[in-house]
Amino acid sequence: MDGYLVAAALKQDPTTATIPIIFISALGSSRDKVRGLDLGAEDYLVKPIDPEELKVRVRMILRRSRPPQRTEAMASGQLQAMNLVSLVQLLEGERRTARLLLTRGDEQGEVTFVDGKITRAVQGPRQGKAAVFQLLTWQAGTFQMASPEPSDETGGGVTLPNQVLLMEGVRRLDEIPALRVNLPGPGIALGFLESLRAAVEALAQPEAAALVALLDGVRDLEQVLAGSPFDEWTSLKILQYLLGVRALTSADVSPEQRGGARLNVDVPVEYQRVPGFLKRTSFNLSARGVFIQTAVPFEVGEQAILRFQVPGHEAPVKVTGQVVWRNADPGKRGGTGMGIQFLDLAPADREAIERHLAQAIAVQISGAGERA
Repeated sequence: MDGYLVAAALKQDPTTATIPIIFISALGSSRDKVRGLDLGAEDYLVKPIDPEELKVRVRMILRRSRPPQRTEAMASGQLQAMNLVSLVQLLEGERRTARLLLTRGDEQGEVTFVDGKITRAVQGPRQGKAAVFQLLTWQAGTFQMASPEPSDETGGGVTLPNQVLLMEGVRRLDEIPALRVNLPGPGIALGFLESLRAAVEALAQPEAAALVALLDGVRDLEQVLAGSPFDEWTSLKILQYLLGVRALTSADVSPEQRGGARLNVDVPVEYQRVPGFLKRTSFNLSARGVFIQTAVPFEVGEQAILRFQVPGHEAPVKVTGQVVWRNADPGKRGGTGMGIQFLDLAPADREAIERHLAQAIAVQISGAGERA
């Protein structure tokens, strides 16, 4: 007996007909998939299977298999009792055209359905799929069904299928706790490296620039997340990146203590003690100095001559530096290497470095927003 016969038998027996079925098969043709779904399967997955995707799909199916409730009996209610995932599945199943109004404290959101499909969503500063993903994080609040109304408002359009939105939203929701781990806690104001702020805001896409503007040294993490045009997952991913490159500052750590923004640049750097230059293919660059990964770091206090090319800067940089930090233990985080602080960096070279750092950060955070 193959899987198709088992599925048919389960669906024909009233005692097992409601059990959700997922086909997991090496047969991946459209004909095979259609046959499985026609037998009543909830999903059809082709090997090899990503375990994380399988878990998300199982959770979605279990939520969908709850006893159906008519929307007439659910014109309003509590999100604690019926969350957005269940509401979307309900409206999709009944092919309803309606507006779903959601409220959490002083926050509001709205999702528009046409024939059961999400076509528009807004929530605070968020629009489109970002609003849907954010509303999926609401575990408490109220909802209310409303009749669709002609609207002159633009923006917030959604084109992704409901199933894709829900699966991605659940995945992001699962990852949010881990993304919060290294970020400052409640009440600690977040800032952005002032030497790069203007350039990054000018170079970044509008939504990414708006997030940087929220890092004003006054707002804490929760306030930044509330005002961000991105959903919480995307905002946290960007903040983690900014923290990693030392562009994100907080009230209890000054930019001077952190040495400014530092990025890895895939360009050669030459450095010498005496008599000749050594060479590496990449290094970490900041406006204050460099970090070079090497198995033989110089001693702290030693001076070195550095020579490298800043992308987009015509003349090569040649500068004297002093070793201020070294690690010769390969077991330590970051690997073996040395931090060299610039001693006589020319103003034009410093400006070129800061311009490159700002451009690289702007590209990265803008790209994160566009990929979200």
